[in-house]
Amino acid sequence: MKIGISASTDVQATVERCKRLGVERVFISCASLPGYEENGYPATDHLRELKGRLEDNGLEVPSATYWFAKWPPRPWRDGSTNPDILLNRDRHCIDAMVRMIEILGEVGITSVLHYVDIGKPLDLAQEEACWEGLIDIYRELMSVAEANGVGIGNHSLHRLLQDGVRERAVAEGVKIEDYRRYMTEGWGGPFLVGTWKELRRLINTVLSPSNGVTLCTGMDIPGGDVPSLVEEFADKIHFCQLRDHSDRWPAGREGPLGEGRVDLPAIIAALRDADYQGILHPEHLGQPRYPGEDLEAKAVVYVKSLLASLDNE
Repeated sequence: MKIGISASTDVQATVERCKRLGVERVFISCASLPGYEENGYPATDHLRELKGRLEDNGLEVPSATYWFAKWPPRPWRDGSTNPDILLNRDRHCIDAMVRMIEILGEVGITSVLHYVDIGKPLDLAQEEACWEGLIDIYRELMSVAEANGVGIGNHSLHRLLQDGVRERAVAEGVKIEDYRRYMTEGWGGPFLVGTWKELRRLINTVLSPSNGVTLCTGMDIPGGDVPSLVEEFADKIHFCQLRDHSDRWPAGREGPLGEGRVDLPAIIAALRDADYQGILHPEHLGQPRYPGEDLEAKAVVYVKSLLASLDNE
């Protein structure tokens, strides 16, 4: 496993940033490329060219990121995606996701950071129907992913509350047990796949070597035991994100790696024991505390220290 960061479409800027950080791996955002806005997937030639230019400059590009059913845009509450696709099985949307996976395989992308930020339906009586739709669509997508050698790292939507909303929720007595039903403007929740429990359901129902997880340490936010989840998902881990926070939901705030409640040394050790070989991506690092503070650079140094300590065991 190696530290990786997001690549921009500015190749030179990405290369220079990686050199400053001492990072060898990057991943590409599919939605940032030509073709996505019009078709729901990037133009193959543009993706291949960007990947090739990054590799020509000595970077590894094993991964990409995109959001499930985010295209085409549909009206919905801020912070999550309309679940209508799960009920109407719109081929326009599904076919775009199929083609996305095919293109990733064609250019040699082998793992995907795949956000599943589908909101729960407003009529909760439709929740199981949404799950039926999600599972049916996933069966089709995973068949394509297997055929193209692409691992889909599904990312459940464990999200902290933003400033203002957090304080109001705490004052109102909102508890962690309310995570799967709490709704307020701007947050986006509740989410259909909002915790490790729903992620487990999705993985265990649609059995495929391609249907896996993004092991995000934010799984701790709604109460997950992340080292144990690394052990559980093990060879299903296709991507990894490292983040830290002061407390669990709803009171938690994001912050620099190593300064919160997440047991990152134990998680990195568990990933080593699971023989994880993919990207470690530091993210959600909080706000700079003074002008010029580079929290990403500090996160990279911190993760490198954890990896070095494993090498010295």
